[in-house]
Amino acid sequence: MKTLSFKTISLAFLLSLLISPWSGNFTLQATETQAQQVIVNIDGLSCPFCAYGVEKKLKILAGLKDIEIKMNEGQVLLTFEAGVTIDVDAIKEAVEDSGFTAREIILPKSQT
Repeated sequence: MKTLSFKTISLAFLLSLLISPWSGNFTLQATETQAQQVIVNIDGLSCPFCAYGVEKKLKILAGLKDIEIKMNEGQVLLTFEAGVTIDVDAIKEAVEDSGFTAREIILPKSQT
């Protein structure tokens, strides 16, 4: 029986994150006609399993179009559909429900 290395398992896990569908939920109204990107800086986001836990909680947010997780930087980039309402409290709650702390949430310039 051939055993799989950690590298192989990690790569398979990351690929599954890229393939999984995204969906979402929010509350500060945007009037933009383009997709909006929110940056969430998260403390302790350092492994694929951590990233999966955060992604799992965030993907239920309304209007969410895409999630990009940058583990090395401790950042999650959330892309929302144009005109969607963004609820900062819902983002914080989703991150906390996954066991992490949202250190900073950076909204699109039109919402700050």
